[in-house]
Amino acid sequence: MNSIDYLLKPIDDEELETAVKKYRNFKPENQKISVDFNDIKKLLVNPLEREYKKRFTVRVGQHLKIINADDVECFYSENKGTYAATSDGRNYLLDATLEQLDEELSPQLFFRVSRKFYVNVNHIGDIISYTNSRLQIKLNRFNEQEIIVSRERVKDFKLWLE
Repeated sequence: MNSIDYLLKPIDDEELETAVKKYRNFKPENQKISVDFNDIKKLLVNPLEREYKKRFTVRVGQHLKIINADDVECFYSENKGTYAATSDGRNYLLDATLEQLDEELSPQLFFRVSRKFYVNVNHIGDIISYTNSRLQIKLNRFNEQEIIVSRERVKDFKLWLE
């Protein structure tokens, strides 16, 4: 009801610019709102072209350790904490939740297979058919818990692997 314009993806630069101009003409004169066309364009960037977090800082006692995203086999949630399991067999407690990692992890490297796990494609050792049309993932080092792809995510997971 109160829209300025309706844009469909992929966003055309000219259509976006027209919508911003329409907004500028529509807003009341006493409001000073600056709209930068380039800022809006950055928000609409293709997720594959975006910059994602390449390393994480974790606390180990009194020290801070830097972990490269490439070295993380999986991120998982346990006992209200979020952990990064690395290729050297260590698990580190993170300050972020899995939901916060949604925006920080590269979709080319990481996939959320369930509410509890994100897995790194480069560390998948084996994929096994599991009950109820689900899949079980075996990582190279992490074997403390079963990683099961939820039934709702199996189709997307298979597409992501290709």
